Amino acid sequence: MDKKVKISRMADIEQQNSISGNNYQFCRHKFIKGEEGFKSNVAFLRIPPKKAAFPLHYHEYSEETFYIISGTGRLLIKDGEREVKAGDIVFFPSGIEGTHKLINSSSTEDLIYIDFDTYVPLDITYYPGKDKIGIFGENYTGVLRKSSTIGLYEDEDDI
Repeated sequence: MDKKVKISRMADIEQQNSISGNNYQFCRHKFIKGEEGFKSNVAFLRIPPKKAAFPLHYHEYSEETFYIISGTGRLLIKDGEREVKAGDIVFFPSGIEGTHKLINSSSTEDLIYIDFDTYVPLDITYYPGKDKIGIFGENYTGVLRKSSTIGLYEDEDDI
């Protein structure tokens, strides 16, 4: 891994588009990637009008900070809802206190923000009120139903 100063133009950073859902859609440019050996992740995200990037969630280990570049949004947090706009910066600690969901509240303009988060090799994401848990790591990434558990020794008949 090359740990030199990194300078880039947005146009030169690979763009990732989410799979569009009814209420969820985003475009992301990952600038700094923890999986490349850095201790943080830095990405630019664009959310179209009246959409959200991710469902309401919190991280077990990772902390996040959003800096709103342009647009307006509704930020759902553990204690309610707040409006955010260009120039606002928001920090989400790990754990349930960091519960969040950012929704573009505009009907006409994109919401653009920078997402800074601590890199951890394995993070668990919880979705309050839903029967889901996310596991995001170097060797496995997936969202599972919490109710679909099996016993430790199930399918372990061999000695």
